[in-house]
Amino acid sequence: MSSIQEESDNLVQASQQVQQEQSNNRSPKSDPDLPTGKLWDVQDPFRFAPPKPDGDSWALLLDPLIMKDKVQCDAWKDEVQYLLIFAGLFSAVITAFIVESYKNLQPDPNDAIVSLLSQIASQMDRSLNVTTVNLSPANSFAPTPSSIRVNVFWFISLVLSMGTVIIGIVSLQWLREHQSYESDLSPREKYALFNMRANGLKRWHVDKFLNSLPLLLQAALVLFLGGVIDFLHAIGYWAVTIPVVVVIAFILLFLVTTTLLPCLQSMPVQITTISNYTTVLQKHHKIIWQIYFVASSTVLSQN
Repeated sequence: MSSIQEESDNLVQASQQVQQEQSNNRSPKSDPDLPTGKLWDVQDPFRFAPPKPDGDSWALLLDPLIMKDKVQCDAWKDEVQYLLIFAGLFSAVITAFIVESYKNLQPDPNDAIVSLLSQIASQMDRSLNVTTVNLSPANSFAPTPSSIRVNVFWFISLVLSMGTVIIGIVSLQWLREHQSYESDLSPREKYALFNMRANGLKRWHVDKFLNSLPLLLQAALVLFLGGVIDFLHAIGYWAVTIPVVVVIAFILLFLVTTTLLPCLQSMPVQITTISNYTTVLQKHHKIIWQIYFVASSTVLSQN
């Protein structure tokens, strides 16, 4: 019995020594000596403090946002630059067509000279005794309806192409200013400036301006192709007109199909910019029809 009592006493002493050593090894910052019976309060130091991140907390919060914003802005910049290149080439091509079609809106001076010479020759043939030649005024010139339509299509197409260039240049300036930060700003100030600029992009609907660029170019292309069809139809050389019209019809059919098909699907995979606007119109078609009927009834009542 005495041996068992001695072993138990030794175990108690050993456990007390271990607890004493553990209490001595603890730092006062991580495990402070709290009064007996007092619960831990938020104002007391942490017993097991979480590890602090390396670097400034504001910088760690800002870096992922800057990276995400950079990816989006770079995608916008690439798209705008490609559209600007295409708009410049397209404007040069359509200008060459306008130079030729614009001549049909003005009278040809050579036609007036030929008319006067023919009248003089006819008067001389009638009588050699006539001393005074009465020349009838030249017929008033009037351009054909086809010439007017072709020039309207092509001039509007050129204006839309130039509008794309202007909007694209302004948008690139917005994006460059959006991503520029002064070097002497602290991470906290950069974070506040980033939030202000991000809210500015949403408030000014910059994404809608950028999405409108492909729409303007597509409208310019459609008007140009329509002018080409009308121009060839006025010439009347069907061996050239028919093949060109068939190719243009396939191009326009592809454009219409890729625009309308996403509107008929609940979860479209391929969707274009113009399809987004078409989907919005489809969702609000009731409101559009109501506005149309109200406007029509107002016009009819006034008449």
